[in-house]
Amino acid sequence: MKRGTTIERSYDRRDIPCVVIRKKRGKLTLDEIEDTLRYAGQQWNGHYAILLNCSEATLGGNGCTELLDEPPGDEVCLYDLADTENCPVCAAALPPVKYCPTCGNSWADPAQNIETLLVAMKQEAERSIRNPDSLPASRRAWYWSHIGSIDLARQLGLITEERRRELYTQMKALMPEAEHDIENGGVQT
Repeated sequence: MKRGTTIERSYDRRDIPCVVIRKKRGKLTLDEIEDTLRYAGQQWNGHYAILLNCSEATLGGNGCTELLDEPPGDEVCLYDLADTENCPVCAAALPPVKYCPTCGNSWADPAQNIETLLVAMKQEAERSIRNPDSLPASRRAWYWSHIGSIDLARQLGLITEERRRELYTQMKALMPEAEHDIENGGVQT
């Protein structure tokens, strides 16, 4: 963090929690804001939103607003964005921060995408299905759980219908035999 730059938690004029970065002299650049958040301490790492006021009033408008002498330096108010919360400005739901809603790729780890996640889930399902100590009901639950994850990926548009069929075909070999024990109400003795 550069000398003359400070960062603190505060509240905006509507009492919404925010993070305020101040610079004693000169204007803050986007790079300086990012560097301050990255290197001022781990508690500042995260995702933030900045509101930009580009209204007519900032240009002088129609003369109804008086331009005050601005003190030297600059100040920016940032709003912390959490994965599970609503937007701090408009209160609408935020888009997913970890994965792209269009392609399903991880923004934090570009090597992790929907295909790598499906492969990892298939490996876990296969391990549980082939486990000799697993109950038949557990094997069926693992199988259908993975089929459900494939269907969800298709419904979200992260995989094509053709790819969904390919994954179904791969899973067909793992389908556990239907074992029913009607005499005991499905309970294994």
